[in-house]
Amino acid sequence: MVQWSAEIGYKSADFDVLNAIHIAGSKGKGSTAAFVFSILSEYLTDERVSGDQESGLMSKIGLYTSPHLRSVRERIRIRGSQATDFTDTPLDERIFAHYLSDLWVRLGMDDRPVSQSPPFAKFLTLMGLHTFLQEKVDTAVIEVCIGGRYDSTNILRHPSVCAISSLGLEHTDILGPTIEEIAWAKGGIMKKGTPVFTTAQEPGAMAVLEDLARKEGVDLQVVTVHPDLKHIELGLAGCFQRTNASLALAVAAQHLSRMGYKDIPDTKTLMQSPLLEKFRRGLENAQWPGRCETRYCNGARWLLDGAHTMESIEVLGPWVATNMGAQQQARRVLIFNQQTKDAAALLRHLRKTMELAASPWLNGAEPMFHQVIFCSNLLWERNEVPDIERVSMTYSGSSVDDLKLQHQLAACWTEISGGDSAVTVVRTVEEAVRHAANDHGQTICQDEEHINSIVLITGSLHLVGSAMEVLDTNIA
Repeated sequence: MVQWSAEIGYKSADFDVLNAIHIAGSKGKGSTAAFVFSILSEYLTDERVSGDQESGLMSKIGLYTSPHLRSVRERIRIRGSQATDFTDTPLDERIFAHYLSDLWVRLGMDDRPVSQSPPFAKFLTLMGLHTFLQEKVDTAVIEVCIGGRYDSTNILRHPSVCAISSLGLEHTDILGPTIEEIAWAKGGIMKKGTPVFTTAQEPGAMAVLEDLARKEGVDLQVVTVHPDLKHIELGLAGCFQRTNASLALAVAAQHLSRMGYKDIPDTKTLMQSPLLEKFRRGLENAQWPGRCETRYCNGARWLLDGAHTMESIEVLGPWVATNMGAQQQARRVLIFNQQTKDAAALLRHLRKTMELAASPWLNGAEPMFHQVIFCSNLLWERNEVPDIERVSMTYSGSSVDDLKLQHQLAACWTEISGGDSAVTVVRTVEEAVRHAANDHGQTICQDEEHINSIVLITGSLHLVGSAMEVLDTNIA
């Protein structure tokens, strides 16, 4: 990354002007980034401390995240006004194409050997940082891609604040098989002189983070849930989001204070005092598509969440069970896929978690899901070849034409459920959505007053992104 940055004209120190907020973690790092982005948006163009020459007035903020759901442009977002809706923050096609072409030329990609070229994710990190610098972003919220210590985003040497969300076992083939190794990788974003915030962690993980903080000379603070969050409706659904929102509160407050904004309390005071109005609005207005998202369409309530780790499946279960328990008469449907991880283990964990969460209302004679549908991430039924932007998210390195994995998952579900669900295997997400909605014809439902089915779509962010595309066409 240092070499490639030099080739496009930057030293690592050049990124310091972004006043970056660097966020790592196993689960919740994207949600935390979205909460921080929303809180900071409330302060765009607000007055800073008078006479503080080192302070910066935020007139434009950036957000870099991964992966994307529907368009690669979602990974690089810029907001220059409180009035700009989150859906309008991805770079528009013209600006995206301009900076992509600029980097392509600077790196000589047409004549460069593949072995010496930045891979897809690293190229996009370079492009995100380049875009933020060229667009004169005052603060950039940067989500780590994988890990932290050796992640492409760790080229940031002097971020304003760092955060580490909840840790768990994920990407073990890259980061290591133990929670301690995961923590060592994630904790690699710590930098001397930069405050670091984290949430409560497993003892082994916390011990590693504390040791790293001592070695780096870093002030590591553990954030607890803010008491006010029990009484407000967060923009992101799910009780577990209170943890991410609390982490975002501490991070945003520390950053705003470092930037010289007025009347920002220290972390200890902030977490014990009534929420500032702008912080409250930021949490309530936060958006993060495809994570505990609810839609109403075709007579059904669609629950979309890209959970794809054991930990994320575990926190998803109670949210889904609450939705289903509120309308027990509704038909319950699951659409599931996961191409790259141990999909069968995830599926088993989903059922176990759901059974536990739904036990207060689920009759033992009833199935957890009346229908379960397995599909690939391929979007449209009639498009044999996906557009180039979706290739990486649909094939994941191997062909899906024979649906071998989907048939294996169908057999797995039949085994663990005792055959109490109608199980279907289809090729595309379009077909899966049609099957889930086919009892309701073309009836359009925009609210929860006329719900016939509750459909959970989970297991993969790519699956959820494709499902959003289908639902938005309203063709089911």
